[in-house]
Amino acid sequence: VLYDQYYGMEKEVVTGIVQRVMGKNVSVNLGKAEATLMAGEQIKGEEYKVNTRMKFYVVEVKDLPKGPKILLSRSRPELVKRLFEAEVAEIKDGTVEIKAVSRAAGSRSKIAVISNDPNVDAVGACIGTQKSRINAVTKELKGEKVDVVLWSEDLEEFIKQALKPAEVLRVVITNPDPKKKECKAIVPDNQLSLAIGNKGQNALLAAKLTNCKIDIKAESKVTPEDLIVTEYVPEEPAEEAPAEAEAPAGSSAEE
Repeated sequence: VLYDQYYGMEKEVVTGIVQRVMGKNVSVNLGKAEATLMAGEQIKGEEYKVNTRMKFYVVEVKDLPKGPKILLSRSRPELVKRLFEAEVAEIKDGTVEIKAVSRAAGSRSKIAVISNDPNVDAVGACIGTQKSRINAVTKELKGEKVDVVLWSEDLEEFIKQALKPAEVLRVVITNPDPKKKECKAIVPDNQLSLAIGNKGQNALLAAKLTNCKIDIKAESKVTPEDLIVTEYVPEEPAEEAPAEAEAPAGSSAEE
C-alpha cells in the first residue's frame, strides 16, 4: 500500500522533515515512509539539520520486501522545474510552458519559458509581482539564483536570451550540425566578464540550456575566422543492397 502511494509521487516534489544524518546520507521523514537523500543528490554546502522541513524531488521509488525505498534529490534541475510549476498558476494551466532547465545546484539555475497566449508575458509570470514567485522558489533553494529567460525556436535568439543578463551583439552558428551545435557569441568588450560569469558559470549554464557549445568573444577581438560557418551535410541513410533475383526452377544461367 505504501509503495503504491509513493510510487505515484515519483518525479514529483514532496515535503519532508530531516530525521537524521547517516554518515554522508540523510534520512527524511515523509510522513508514512522514510526516504533517503544520498550524498550525490545533495546541494554542496547545504546543511541538513534534524527537524528541518524541506522540499525534495522524488527520483525513484523501489518496491522492497521491507517496504518502499524512496530516493530523493535536492540538486537535480527537475526540482527547480517542479517548484516553478507549483508556484506559477500560468504554468499549472498550460498558458506558460517550461522548455528547458540548466542548473549549478546551490549557486545558479536558468529556466527557459514560452507563453502559449500572446497576451501573457512568460518571463513576467514566472517572476511575479514584486518578484514574489521567483523569490519563493529562491527561498526554497536557500538563496540559489534563478535566471528566467525567453525560449525561442530561433537558436541565435535563444542563445542571446540564455546569456542574459549580458548583452549579446551577434550570434554566429559556426556548426549547425544538430548533434554538435557550436556558435560564436559576440559581446561588447565591457560585457565579456558578465557573459562568461563567475568561474564560467553563466556561459556553461547557457550552453546546457541551449544544447550548444558557446564560444564568447569580445567585439574588439573578433576575426574573420570567427565568422566562418561549417557547412552541414546531413548523413544519408545507408542503402540496402538489392536482393539478387532467383532464376526460375529448371532454367540455367545461360538460358
